[in-house]
Amino acid sequence: MPTAQPLRTGDPQRLGEYALSGRLGEGGQGAVFLGSRGGETYAVKLLHGPVGDERAAFLREVELAKHVARFCTAQVIDAGFDEGRPYIVSEYVDGPSLAREVALTGPRRGGALERLAVSTATAITAIHRAGIVHRDFKPQNVLLGPDGPRVIDFGLARALDAAATVSGRGVGTPAYMAPEQITASAVTGKADVFSWGATMCFAANATAPFGQDSVAPVLHRILTAPPELGLLEGRLRRLVESCLDKDARNRPTSRELLFELLGESDELPAEVLGTPPPHILWITPPLVPEPRTPIADPEATGLPGGYMLPGRTGDDQASDQPSDPATASEPGLASVSGAGDDGVRTVDTEGHGRRGWPRAAVAVCAALLATAAVLFAVVIPNLSKNEPAAQVAGPAPPAQSEPAPSKPFAEKSSPAEPKETQEARKPPLESSVAAPVTVPVPELAGLDRAKAIKAIQRAGLVAGAVTQADSPQKIGQVLSSKPASGAAVPKGSTVTLQVSAGLAVPSVVGLQRKAAESALTGAGLAVGTVTHACSDQPNGQVLGTQPQAGKRVAGGTPVALTVARKGAAVPPVVGKSREEGQGALAAAGFRARFQGQVVEDESRVGMILSQSVLPGTCAAPGTAVLIVVGLQGQSGPDPTEPSETPTGPVSGE
Repeated sequence: MPTAQPLRTGDPQRLGEYALSGRLGEGGQGAVFLGSRGGETYAVKLLHGPVGDERAAFLREVELAKHVARFCTAQVIDAGFDEGRPYIVSEYVDGPSLAREVALTGPRRGGALERLAVSTATAITAIHRAGIVHRDFKPQNVLLGPDGPRVIDFGLARALDAAATVSGRGVGTPAYMAPEQITASAVTGKADVFSWGATMCFAANATAPFGQDSVAPVLHRILTAPPELGLLEGRLRRLVESCLDKDARNRPTSRELLFELLGESDELPAEVLGTPPPHILWITPPLVPEPRTPIADPEATGLPGGYMLPGRTGDDQASDQPSDPATASEPGLASVSGAGDDGVRTVDTEGHGRRGWPRAAVAVCAALLATAAVLFAVVIPNLSKNEPAAQVAGPAPPAQSEPAPSKPFAEKSSPAEPKETQEARKPPLESSVAAPVTVPVPELAGLDRAKAIKAIQRAGLVAGAVTQADSPQKIGQVLSSKPASGAAVPKGSTVTLQVSAGLAVPSVVGLQRKAAESALTGAGLAVGTVTHACSDQPNGQVLGTQPQAGKRVAGGTPVALTVARKGAAVPPVVGKSREEGQGALAAAGFRARFQGQVVEDESRVGMILSQSVLPGTCAAPGTAVLIVVGLQGQSGPDPTEPSETPTGPVSGE
């Protein structure tokens, strides 16, 4: 039975058709209750703020969420409004969140981390396929159910936008927000990919890649600093790093992310392809011997293609009886009696049938040798000499001097025959090998690598080696193929590809800003946003770039610069006590000057109310910073004012 906290004062007892029995949790977006209807249990989330005029849009988005595939997600069931505030009903997942589980049991490792990565990437792909951007993917929204991880709280984008405007709350969790969410740029599914990468860092390290301290430093690191990947390793580390790229255009889509996690190979083994490799010839299958009917004596077959033994049927036996009576009665050979009631002749075992069997075998071998001699002496020379003439003048008359081989031996060559005789009996190769089928190489230039390989396979060809070359085109985009597009090649041929490796970001750290900008534009890239950071380096010197030096990007990609500003950063001291603020300023190399201000709130007495130099400002060491400290007002009556005469009873009387 699901466990939940008791409802609090002011919590609703019912939302629509759902009776609420307890609280499952509460976050920045809303409170989650345990609800039930018709004996089924659900999770009901009531948002903090109303959506105003966005009701219709919110309901449309919920309808989209209902069509998200149910694997790896908590299915959205229903939605409604309670006094203007929207609520969403979804499938109840009985399990802790990823955030809670990591806090209790520690980071994920090995197969557990990989299974988590694949399951959550599958969920994001399914959400995007339904036309929805999650926009708040984080460890708290990944529930570890008994049947695997489930992603929740998708389909809330429209409601959260409107509710955030009314309540003043932000959309998204700062530690897992993408840069475009911070800068109010266009938000696409690439934002969820960024949040997925940050969530995988948390799962592996128990901390977010840009920290989890106060909001302002975290947002600043997301925009300017490289991520801390910690214990992530191998292919997953490289994939997470690409997902955390500051520029959304350099991140993979959710579908590409899932394929990379699944280890999709660009080159399939030839044996699993529908078309066999070109070195395998299409040859017509050999003739299968006709099935043989069982007879009384398993050795006395007497059928075409078989061998002959005493005891065959009358017709076959008569055709092979020796003409010389003396030979028939020769000692050592079995005498054959008449057919019995079943039509099968029997062998007189009282004679020397068993001792005559070796002589029969010798006779068969002699017949085989005679046939081979005829082939070598007459048939093969005539075929090699007269074949062109036969094609013009018609078939040559059969030779009358030698009898044709009997049917049984013609159909089945004996092991005693020389190899040349067996080869002579084979049909010409041209009649058994199918003519090669040619197909055109599809148009591949401009496609990305994965799509080009699939196009090659659909055409009945095999994808060969893939080489890379410096190019301003998008990384992985096909530049050319060999054979070239449009060329007609045999089906099953190998097609090699040359793809773009992008352009490498040049190293400009240590250069002045102008020189760095010239180096970037000269390399085919663009200058991105320029931010300043306090440093002991000279003013205007480049401290870092994003993407970092050496990373390959498409031509024209903007590269953000971090430029030095001489001085030290003034620390934030507002909200601290006078002693703490003075110590923080002194530790940063600044002097503190004080000024008092009377406050009515006693909790603010002795606290720093403001500072003359804003936090984060670069100032020279020794700069004086004026801080305003709260003072307690006068507690007793003013001596210049007459005091009131008490009208009530006097204490002690």
